[in-house]
Amino acid sequence: MIFRVTYVVILAISFFAFSPPSSVQSSTGQYLEKIPDSIVSISSGYVIAIDKKIQKLYVFQKNGGFAKVFEANCSTGKNQGGKQISGDAKTPQGIFFATKTLFNPGPPETYGTLAFPLDYPTISDKKAGRNGTNIWIHGTVKPLTPFQSNGCVVLADKDIHELLKYIQINKTPVIIAEAITWIPQNKTSPLKPELERILSLWMKSYLAGDLKTIDALYLDNTRIKGKKRESLATRMSSLKNANQHFSFDPRDVSILQLNQNAVILFDQVTVINKDNSFEGSFNKLSLERINNKWLLIDDVDALAAAPKSDKPAVSEPDPGSPNEAVHNLISKWTDSWKSGNMIVYRSCYASDFRAQGMNLKEWVNHKVEVRTHSKNINIRIDNLKITESNNRSTATFTQYYSSNLLKSKGLKKLDLRKINGKWKIYQETMQ
Repeated sequence: MIFRVTYVVILAISFFAFSPPSSVQSSTGQYLEKIPDSIVSISSGYVIAIDKKIQKLYVFQKNGGFAKVFEANCSTGKNQGGKQISGDAKTPQGIFFATKTLFNPGPPETYGTLAFPLDYPTISDKKAGRNGTNIWIHGTVKPLTPFQSNGCVVLADKDIHELLKYIQINKTPVIIAEAITWIPQNKTSPLKPELERILSLWMKSYLAGDLKTIDALYLDNTRIKGKKRESLATRMSSLKNANQHFSFDPRDVSILQLNQNAVILFDQVTVINKDNSFEGSFNKLSLERINNKWLLIDDVDALAAAPKSDKPAVSEPDPGSPNEAVHNLISKWTDSWKSGNMIVYRSCYASDFRAQGMNLKEWVNHKVEVRTHSKNINIRIDNLKITESNNRSTATFTQYYSSNLLKSKGLKKLDLRKINGKWKIYQETMQ
């Protein structure tokens, strides 16, 4: 019995100790980080890659070249292979995106103190008959053992909190592969020209108001229909022929590919206002390779699911709840920024507040300058989580922001202190 237990421990260590070759020498003699071959092209930001075979999670950053900025042991499904049906204890393979951030999602022995639900099953998964729900990347406070989850990707709790800084909800790609194929980062994928051509044709047709050509890019039964098609036609009409006066090239383009599926991410101008200012959105095109040809099967405006502006910026707190005072401060902070009442806005902050290298006076002056150049500012927050201990509190939430100049969605964190019996913000960060 003792010998058998010792063997299992050694087996676990052997899984977690293995790492692939990390770099390759270029023709100039410079050593470059190797990257997963699923990364076809990235303009900026991070990519998360999970290797089920060796039970590793990696994060790569694009800033000029690629650099591996984080690596951690993980545990995936008890059974091998890609997920097919609910309850098969397999971890899916594919390109996914975190849909929300969950703090304290359940018993910490099982889920740790942080989790990121993934968008499995995707359109491609559903087409193939794959099902199941609640595939998460989450933590655990128990010792990590290889191949022990029911389908999720599990990290040690300290590692899931480190991962938080690299994830942008609905934006950061999460590649889950049976086994990552590593390639030199200066090697161009043979698929890149064809996928870039599809994006270029999408944009040209979009600007020309040519729905017929856009239809031809899709698999027959996945073409845009109903209200979504009406909305697309309206936006296309508003931009028709505007490319004679403005440049509407897609920005911040990223292309990922795994097996017969690909995803193209990009920022796109969608509206030109009367004062010639732009509004845009972050878009995601999903593709599938069928009979050696890439076809679109879905397109998503990542901000389309943002709550509408006619709803309150912050949901009402439960009367008498322990966090009611913090909740009310956040409501006042959000409403004053939307309305432009900078006196009330300033009153939400502690006198020793600092953010982005600015003190309180500099911060408020910066915000006044932003408001001077922005119109139709709207803010809504969702998934508000408040933790409170003594005279300190932390609030985290998803923030939806829009104006005539910018649309964004991200995870925000407010650190608060109780000063003379009132809560004040002393630090603010966007993660």
